[in-house]
Amino acid sequence: MHRMRSRQVSSRTINPSAVSWLVAVLPFAAMLAALAAIPLSLPMLNHRAGKSGQNQSYLPSLEYRRARRSFYSDPVGELRYADPQWVFIGDSMLGTRIHPMLFGEIAGDGTRIASFLFQAASGPAWWYLAFKNYLVASGVTPRLTFFFFRDTNMTDTMFRLEGHLGGALDEVAGQREPELDALVAQRRLGFWWRVDATLNHFYEVDDARAWMHPAVRRWFALYKNPDPSAVANFEASIERNFNENFRRDLKADLPATGDEADFHRDLPTSVLPLIMQLSKDHTLPVCFVRVQRRPVGNRPPPQSPALLAYVADFKHWATAQGACFHDDTGDPELTIDLYEDGDHFADRIAYTKIFRRRLDALLR
Repeated sequence: MHRMRSRQVSSRTINPSAVSWLVAVLPFAAMLAALAAIPLSLPMLNHRAGKSGQNQSYLPSLEYRRARRSFYSDPVGELRYADPQWVFIGDSMLGTRIHPMLFGEIAGDGTRIASFLFQAASGPAWWYLAFKNYLVASGVTPRLTFFFFRDTNMTDTMFRLEGHLGGALDEVAGQREPELDALVAQRRLGFWWRVDATLNHFYEVDDARAWMHPAVRRWFALYKNPDPSAVANFEASIERNFNENFRRDLKADLPATGDEADFHRDLPTSVLPLIMQLSKDHTLPVCFVRVQRRPVGNRPPPQSPALLAYVADFKHWATAQGACFHDDTGDPELTIDLYEDGDHFADRIAYTKIFRRRLDALLR
């Protein structure tokens, strides 16, 4: 009787619906566990292959690099030697406009020259790193540092960053540039950039991709054609297609900025806050100079309402941060005959004199 009662009680405690629920859920739970566990093998594979920690990139969110060009430190010493009153940072928009020796003669007492931190076809990432790793590192304190830019370039962190600048960016970058890398990650991945960084830290996905992808590519080539030359032919075709479709010529002009301009949207993921923080920390006043694009019929090129709002917001923000903002656009002296190709200037002496007059109150 006691055994029968025990058997009856135990049978009543087993809920058939619970059993069916477990049967349904267990495979799903096992699949999730496998999805989480399998990537954990990547660090082990990287270690066995001797590939762990091989990424030499200072922008790991953007690329995997086995090697990089060395940091070019000469400008630091040159800045210390020159001890300039004025420093100019930018690309060819600066290089074709300001004559540094002339500017040093007509601005200030003439005893100290103006210095350039200039790289053709560069962008805000290069400008920020040059400011941080050259000017700030030099310890010199010029009266003012000018950043030359076009339209929305100053807040476009990715402008001329991916696959374009080559080793030039290496020369101004330190071994690690976590602040810039965080901006790049936010620009590329948006809200999920922290999640991606965390997963990559634990799973070493980038390290694995860097050596597994070429290995799989070579395996595929040999699988399709056992001839040893298949690998070389396969990779040559990839290079040939790349060269045929990659635009290597960089023109001086850029497409006009349209309705997509939005200063407050782009500010948090731009280098501007980093520049202003360095400016304040090291007492290095800065001035942002927006150059005038190539005139149309001797008039400034058309500007969208969004771009006009962008420029106004930029100027208001810069002024509130203690920086100055100068906009060449609409200057009656900047006529079409002074321009060369695209937005490049043909007469640096003429522009330097105009620029000196326009900023007279600032440069006295």
